[in-house]
Amino acid sequence: MEKYQIKGDLVSRQIAGEHLLIPTGATALQLTGIINLSESAMLLYNLLQTERTEDELVSALLDEYDTDRETAQADLSAFLGQLRELGLV
Repeated sequence: MEKYQIKGDLVSRQIAGEHLLIPTGATALQLTGIINLSESAMLLYNLLQTERTEDELVSALLDEYDTDRETAQADLSAFLGQLRELGLV
């Protein structure tokens, strides 16, 4: 089973209720700008500080939010796709 983990130098901050990721170091040379995350994306980002499987991440979404497995899986797939595009997993 494939595992995912955040790679790159990012600092997370919560400013005025917004969850932000700020690229630093070598990552700042690849990514320009600040990444704004939803509450659920921030939960996933925090979990991805260590290796996690998709099942672990979906279970975390189901534990935290009132949603069904299909929706949680779709949201996770979209988030992981965005991270892949940015080269962060």
